[in-house]
Amino acid sequence: MKNAFNLFLLSPVIGVVQAFKHHREFWAKNSIWLFIIFYGFTMFRPEQMDSARYVAKLQELHSQSVSWDSFINSFYTEEGDTVDLYQPLVTYLLSMVTDSGSLLFAVFGVVFGYFYSRNIWLMIDLIGVKQTDRFFWLMIASFICVVGFWNLNGVRMWTAAHIFFYGGYLFLMNNKIKGFLIAALTILVHFSFVVPVLVLAAYYFLKSSWRVLYFIYLASFFISNLNVESVKSRIESATPEFLLPRVNRYTSDEYIEVVNDLNEKAVWYIEYYGKALSWSIAILLSVIYFTAQRKKELSPSFMNLFGFTLLILSVGNILAMVPSGGRFEMIGQMFGMAVMILVWAQYNYPIYRKWVVISSPLIFFFVFISARISLETLTFTTVLTNPLIAMFVDLPFPLINLIK
Repeated sequence: MKNAFNLFLLSPVIGVVQAFKHHREFWAKNSIWLFIIFYGFTMFRPEQMDSARYVAKLQELHSQSVSWDSFINSFYTEEGDTVDLYQPLVTYLLSMVTDSGSLLFAVFGVVFGYFYSRNIWLMIDLIGVKQTDRFFWLMIASFICVVGFWNLNGVRMWTAAHIFFYGGYLFLMNNKIKGFLIAALTILVHFSFVVPVLVLAAYYFLKSSWRVLYFIYLASFFISNLNVESVKSRIESATPEFLLPRVNRYTSDEYIEVVNDLNEKAVWYIEYYGKALSWSIAILLSVIYFTAQRKKELSPSFMNLFGFTLLILSVGNILAMVPSGGRFEMIGQMFGMAVMILVWAQYNYPIYRKWVVISSPLIFFFVFISARISLETLTFTTVLTNPLIAMFVDLPFPLINLIK
C-alpha cells in the first residue's frame, strides 16, 4: 500500500500505469482504487448527467438542514420516493459537513473503486505465473470497460454492478456463502438488483444443464421483436407495491419515447460498440460450449460460473427490450468476459484461441469506443495533477474537448 500511496501523491495516472506494469505486486490493485477516488474528486459533471443531480441534492440537504427523522421518513413510504439506501445515506451524512460535489464523488469513489479494482485483479490473477500476451490484455481491457470507472457518474447502478460481480464470482467460484451475502447487499444500493440476486439464488437451487441454458441464451440473444408491453406488464406484476412508482418511471411511455429519441440522435459507433461486444461474447461462449462438452478437465467452479453466465445473459437480453433494461445485459457481459478470460488463462483450447484472434477486432472496437466515452468525464485535472495540486488548481474541462 505504501508504494501505491506514494505513486498516488506523485500522479494517480502514473500509479495506474505502474499498477498494470507490476500487476503481480500486492499494491498494484490499490493504485487503481486510489485513482478512482481521485477521479471522483476531479471528474467533469455536466448538467444532463446523474452526477449533477446528486450534487444538487447534496447542496439542497446542506442548505436546508434536513432532520434525521425527515430523512428516514423518505424511505419506502407513500410520501417518499426513496427506495435505495446507499447513495441517499452517503449524501445525507456528507451534507452535514459540506456541499462539495467533488468530495461527494470522492467518497462514492471509495466504494466503487474498491470493488472495481478487486474485480480487475480477480481476472488478472487467473493467469497466475504464466506469461501474458496481447490477447489476454485485450480481454482484460474489455472487462475493465464493460462497467468502466467513468460509470461512477451513475453511482447507484454501477457501484451495485461491481459489488454484485464481486460477490457472485466468489459465490460461484469458491462456494463462499459470504459471496452471496455481498451480492445480496446490492439491493440496498440499487433496488433493481433484486432481479440478478434472485437469478443467482435460482441458479444455485435449481441448477439446469448447460444444454438447456445455452439454448435459452441463444433464443434470448436472437430475440428482436419481443412485445415490450408484455415484458413491462410482467415486470410490474412481479414488483412489490412500494417499488412500483420507481419501476413505472423506467417503463412509462414517456420514458420509452425519451430513450428512443436519444438513441436516434446517437452517432453510429455508440449504437454499435456494445453490439460488437455482445457478438464477441456470443461467438466465444458458443465456442467454449461446444469445445468444453468434449473435455473432462473442467472444474466444478468453472461449470458453475459458465452456467450462471448463460442464465444472467439470457435475463439481460430479455430485459434489454425495455428502456434501461440493457444495463442488466452489461452485468451479464461482465460474467461473460470473466468466462472468456478464465478459459484463455487456464485451458489450452487451440480452437478457442483461434476464435479469440478472429473476434479481437470486435473486442478492440468496443475498448476503443469505451476509451473515447471515458474522455467525456476525464478532466485535465485528473490526468495532469495530483491530490495536492488539485486542492488548489481546478481545470474542470473534459479531455473530449481536445478531439471535438
